[in-house]
Amino acid sequence: MICKNCKMSTAEDVKACEVCGKTIQGNAVKWKALAAVLSLAAVISIFTLGGYGEVMPHDVPEIYDEVLMIDYDDTRVAYRDVITSVPLLPPPESQADLDKPILDVWSVLDEISGFINEYYDRYSETVLFLSKNGYLFDFPAWEYVFFEKVQNLLDIDEEYLVDGVVFFYLRPTDLAGIRNVSASEREELVIFAGLETREGFAITGRGEQGGTISREDLQRILHDYNWDHGELAAIESQSDMFINVIQTLSSYTNNQVGFDIRYMYRDDRFICIVASPSDEPLDVNMFILEYLEGALFVRLSHLETFNDYRRALNNALPNFNHNLLPGYDLRRESRYLIDDFDHIIEDMLIAEIITEEDLPVRFASGTAEFVYFEFESGVKFIGAFEGEIWTMYPVDNHIMARAALYRLSRRAPLFIVRQG
Repeated sequence: MICKNCKMSTAEDVKACEVCGKTIQGNAVKWKALAAVLSLAAVISIFTLGGYGEVMPHDVPEIYDEVLMIDYDDTRVAYRDVITSVPLLPPPESQADLDKPILDVWSVLDEISGFINEYYDRYSETVLFLSKNGYLFDFPAWEYVFFEKVQNLLDIDEEYLVDGVVFFYLRPTDLAGIRNVSASEREELVIFAGLETREGFAITGRGEQGGTISREDLQRILHDYNWDHGELAAIESQSDMFINVIQTLSSYTNNQVGFDIRYMYRDDRFICIVASPSDEPLDVNMFILEYLEGALFVRLSHLETFNDYRRALNNALPNFNHNLLPGYDLRRESRYLIDDFDHIIEDMLIAEIITEEDLPVRFASGTAEFVYFEFESGVKFIGAFEGEIWTMYPVDNHIMARAALYRLSRRAPLFIVRQG
């Protein structure tokens, strides 16, 4: 039962509210009780004092606080400015022994190529290795893989511990056609061990003979793998780009009903979108679009269906900046979505959190633990199932809604909030 006076949950068989003493009017509730706990003062305190009262954590990381109302998704901020110097060129000549005989270079390099692939095979089940700017990159550690790290984890003879070794992560087909380099037409990424000589960089990879590539040719190839395409920014629903993206997705998917956008971020080259058809809120998909010469192209669709979506994306578009992706694993977490919210809406009406004038529901999405509602009147709510009740938090917009979800749980399903 819900007391209409104090809006608190009471036992089903009592005649008077155990909290305020008022007589219960006898409105039976078939589902779990719903309570509204936010007054206007509480709402103000949420976003000025930084807390939701006793039910909310107060240990929000500073890096999130700094961008709370701007960069509201817990994705890119975790990696911002971690690497201040991004290697887009091979290492300086001084790191390698340029006087080393070329036969000795190849002998050492063949062994080192075996070591790095042994390292990859041993740890790739637990570590996500990507190609970042053309180099082998440990994504969870957010660092490039250098020979020193491999040495520390493998038993390597001292004769192979040479300075200047670098590990490139390239598609052999991008090396095919380079003078003095023998490479296949394979399009999957391959680790190439490289060591500079006076003739250029000697490189070789598993299943690839390799060869010697000039610094200029290598620089050109690495440039094509560059992740940096300008500043990352959200695409707001009032912008022309937002409308262009919707039109592109509609044309690509032959969807005439439109999309509910859950996430849309871009740099100057790529756009990442999480969206669902407006008539299928459970069908949440991830798309990657490319923006070239004023036109939009869908490069990957339904990315959430890939078993390992980051590796698949990296192999297809090695120059895509993975900081554009949302922080959640959509494939894993979207399976918990539900679409039956009638009992919650009914309880909100009983508790007078909303009125009949607010109806109908314009948009609803959620799980068994969190919900997001938009009503025709314009009011919006984030709901959290806490204990045995739903606690509803009024929010003004999607930025505030995602901020509220993040405060409620670091693993909250941010994709239930509609951006537009």
